[in-house]
This record gives sequence, C-alpha cells and structure tokens, in this order.
Amino acid sequence: MASSELGLKLRLVEVRYGAPGINLYRLAACDGQPLPAIEPGAHIDLEVAPGFLRQYSLLWPQPRLDTYEIAVQEASEGRGGSRAWHRQSVTGEIYPGSEPRNLFALNAATATTSYLLAGGIGITPIISMYRKLVAEGRPVQLHYWTRSAEAALFHDELAAVSDGSVRLHHTSGPAPRLADVLADIPNDAPLYCCGPTRMIDAFDDLTAQRPLHLVHRERFAAAPVEAGPAGSFSIHLARSGRTLEVGADETVLSACLAAGIDLDYSCEEGICGACEVRVLSGSVDHRDQVIAPAARATSTVMMACCSRGLTTLDLDI
Repeated sequence: MASSELGLKLRLVEVRYGAPGINLYRLAACDGQPLPAIEPGAHIDLEVAPGFLRQYSLLWPQPRLDTYEIAVQEASEGRGGSRAWHRQSVTGEIYPGSEPRNLFALNAATATTSYLLAGGIGITPIISMYRKLVAEGRPVQLHYWTRSAEAALFHDELAAVSDGSVRLHHTSGPAPRLADVLADIPNDAPLYCCGPTRMIDAFDDLTAQRPLHLVHRERFAAAPVEAGPAGSFSIHLARSGRTLEVGADETVLSACLAAGIDLDYSCEEGICGACEVRVLSGSVDHRDQVIAPAARATSTVMMACCSRGLTTLDLDI
C-alpha cells in the first residue's frame, strides 16, 4: 500500500509514558475534522517512515473525535517500527494512516459474561473491550498477565477496579496458567485473547474444542507457520472472468497486482487482514495468523498475501 493510498493524515500531538518500554501516542487529524469512529478491537496502518507500514491497535474510547491513541512497546528484536516510535518520533510529525479495520470485534450484546485474556502489550485491544462492556453494563471478567505490577500497562486503572471483574496476574510470582483460567470458564462463554505468540498458540490449542463463534483472538506478531510445498496453482477471478497462474515464488496478491488487478493489502505477513478475499470454491492452504486454526477448514475467506491454493481457487475478485 503506497502513501498515496493512505487516506488519513495524522499529526503526533502527545507522547506519554505507559509502562517500562511502552509509550502512549496520541495522533490528531491534521485538518481537525472528526476521524472515522472506532469500536474496541480496531486497528490502523501507519506509515512510520517512507515505505515502512506497521499496524497498531486503537484504544477505545477515542480521546476526542479527531484523535486516536495507540500504545507501542519497544521490541529489540522487532522489525524496526517500535524503535522508530521510541527513538525518533517527535510531536508535530505527520503520519499517513489507513482507515481503521476491525477483525477482533466484540459480539453483539449478550447477557453471558465475556472473558477477556491479555498478555503484555496485548492489553491494548482488551482494555478497550473491557471499558466498552462496563460502559454498557454487560458482565465481563478480565485476566491480565505481566511480569510484575510495574510492567502492567494501565495498571492504576485496572488495579482500582474493586468488583472482582479484573484479575491481575504477575508471573514473577505465583500466578495461574492460562490453562487453569480457561478450565474454570463455561464452554458457552465468549472468549477474547490477545498476547504474545506463545500465549496465542496455547489459547488456540486449549480452545480447539469450543464453539468457533465464541473464540476470538488476535496476534500482534507473525508466528512461524508449518506450510506445505509452495507449488504453482490457478485462480479464477469470478468478477472479471480471468484466470491467473500463481507461481511457486508468487502469492495471490503479487500475481493479481502484476496483472493490474488492485487488491487492498498492508502487512504482507498475514497478520493484519487487509488482503482478505472471499473464496467461492477450492481448497486453501491457510498460512495467515488471522484465521484461527480450528476455523480454517470451514473458512470462506483467505489472506491473499500468504495463503495458497491446494487446488484451483475460485475467488470473489
């Protein structure tokens, strides 16, 4: 996605300390006009540097109608986006941004308790969900794992909750495992989980037998994928009637772009969901991090940047 395709222009107006290694950044619309409204779980693409696009969860509620807020943890082994924020950003700097997307949205109103599970910086979308559920008077329980109280983002806000709906777990001392917490949650309860790769891997394994429509999770980093052979395959584009060959060293996305067919895309790693396309028929080798493993067999979409066809694919393009 080129800068010219990023419809928002956001100015960094405030940087605040959040927790060790984590800062909070407020970005306002350059023209002062209201930004697209968001719901908990939404994220945005921001061009941190020319050609350097990264995805960030948006905190809910918005500080103002013309302002978004994100939390960024500096990652020493990351791809450089977090270091750019922590070491190079200055207030007044302008960042091109995409329209928000939401692949991690809350279910419609229900009387059933929602269980929110967060690890580390994964609290960003989870606390947004918590705030929303509390504001609507819906039952909720939040579990948040960090190394210590000092390492917990939004610690003071969450520690001040006195009704038992927030459980802070510090792994530097005795703390329940994710498996222990899930074992006590009813099978018909909606679950939302965001955290590091190891946590999401464990969550996927532990919830594989639960109803798919109740299990929701979001990764904030790509995980290794055990992929099959990358042979060539064909895609039939239902809207145009064209057929394209996708070579072993190509993706559906790259093949479409080379053929002059415009598709949305962003991370090109299978974690943001921008390149989702509908699959009308065919068998897909899912290699993304968006669709939960348990949902892949019945999924009617694929991520064009990384997933492949095991057969000819008929796509809604």
